[in-house]
Amino acid sequence: MPRAIVLIGPMGAGKTTLGKRLAKRLELPFTDTDKLVIASHGQIAKIFSDFGEDYFRKLESAALEQALEVGGVIATGGGVVVTDSNRKLLANSHVIFLDTTMDHVLKSLNTEKRPLLRDNPSNWQAIYDSRLPYYRECSKFQVRTDSRPVTQILDELEEKANAEI
Repeated sequence: MPRAIVLIGPMGAGKTTLGKRLAKRLELPFTDTDKLVIASHGQIAKIFSDFGEDYFRKLESAALEQALEVGGVIATGGGVVVTDSNRKLLANSHVIFLDTTMDHVLKSLNTEKRPLLRDNPSNWQAIYDSRLPYYRECSKFQVRTDSRPVTQILDELEEKANAEI
């Protein structure tokens, strides 16, 4: 299986933005599992409203498997860790948990595009708290992304990405 560096963490932690930049630095391909789902099935908010979260999680699992086959840097959706099969897939990968705070995220996140936050943005904290044990279980490393310069975060990510597991 190709080398994969998987970024997990809550909504708004910077997985996609930082993942693209990290992939460029490491000269690796970049895949965003949410983008894979959208490309094949349409907007995530519509999938949630039309078919429900369980259906979306199945699509997300398929996207994770596809991304791991390609390798490179992979940005996942914030809830990828809630599915047992995904946690098993991640167990064999180089996983970095991007951690942040609700205050930092809600300053910049467009909650209208987030089905789990649209009606109640402060729900972010409850979602984070429920997923935190999974983020910790699945990751080999943790990197804070709140209130730090992007270059500093990327330097730390590159160091963690290149670390032996």
